[in-house]
Amino acid sequence: MKTWQKVSLVTLFVLLICAIRVYFIWRERHEPMVQPHQAAEPQLTQDEMVLPRKMYIDSISDAKALDGKTVWIQAGYSLDYYPYAGHRVDFAHQSGVLPSVQQMEIQDIVTQKVPASHATRVPHGDKQVLVVFKMPNRPDEYATAIGYIQGSDSTFYCDQIFYYDDPHTMYNYWGSKVWAAIDAHHPIPGMNELQTAMALGVVQQSEASTIGNRTVYYDAGPQKWAVTFSNDKATTIKQQ
Repeated sequence: MKTWQKVSLVTLFVLLICAIRVYFIWRERHEPMVQPHQAAEPQLTQDEMVLPRKMYIDSISDAKALDGKTVWIQAGYSLDYYPYAGHRVDFAHQSGVLPSVQQMEIQDIVTQKVPASHATRVPHGDKQVLVVFKMPNRPDEYATAIGYIQGSDSTFYCDQIFYYDDPHTMYNYWGSKVWAAIDAHHPIPGMNELQTAMALGVVQQSEASTIGNRTVYYDAGPQKWAVTFSNDKATTIKQQ
């Protein structure tokens, strides 16, 4: 074989290799991309999309922003309240326990030492911090604890205690029948756990952790309730 024939064969072989390589590159770039499997994101319920406003109060000066404001109780049936007169809280004469969604018109923020023998859910600290408030259409003033001062530190629970916006408006899609039951603090069949807690408060316990499929026991002040839920709807309601 002549030299020029050998060179032509080598050149042809190299060109063939290059052509094959170009083809595979072209096919790789033009094949549809395989998307990695993505797990479906859980869909939020309409209730979960409602985010109660927070104020992140951590000092008395922050709490003073509540003066003159209207708030609603979120931590239903968990806070005692007392008469307030002469710039003093009368811890000796409890007025009651604040029910869920109770509307309050805040008048002032005060501090006062709590008697050592007095039991409250909010720690005594050196002094408790309390809101002075009125209820709609009632002239008397009352006080309930929102935090405490210990030495140079202070702890506040306002974001857990209050709704800063009217929950009737926040959850207006619940309808008048559900809201009538909540305002009466009397659960009805078909209510979900959030609605029932709005009616009966946060002092509750259950032997199961699966929300919406369990029996929950509520301590709603003077009344005790047992409510069984299936698929997050109240199916059995018993007043104990």
